[in-house]
Amino acid sequence: MTIMTDAFVEAVTCATAARVADRCSNPNCRALTSGPHNDRRRSLTLGLAVHIAAASPSGRRYDPLLPDHEHGAYGNAIWLCRNCANLIDNDVVLYPASLLRSWKGAAEEKVGESTH
Repeated sequence: MTIMTDAFVEAVTCATAARVADRCSNPNCRALTSGPHNDRRRSLTLGLAVHIAAASPSGRRYDPLLPDHEHGAYGNAIWLCRNCANLIDNDVVLYPASLLRSWKGAAEEKVGESTH
């Protein structure tokens, strides 16, 4: 599975997960992506921040118009469970950047409605 070429910094990853309440941003999934670990001092993370537009020119959904400093920014990250991350990475026609941005916005809006 080749989900991303460059990892996001921890602050971007944490914000991306927190803004969707640790749930997959795919509206057809919404799986919880965190939970308890055997070791009570730890937790499991079953999701990841995925690039909407690839960070590398050879990557999927690469956008040459996106400035380099935006590739690792929050605006280019979407939180997904590992299954959905694999799905979107393997079918860029079915999962274009515009759809992923739509998912991200809708997932954040849904969480926002439940927290206000």
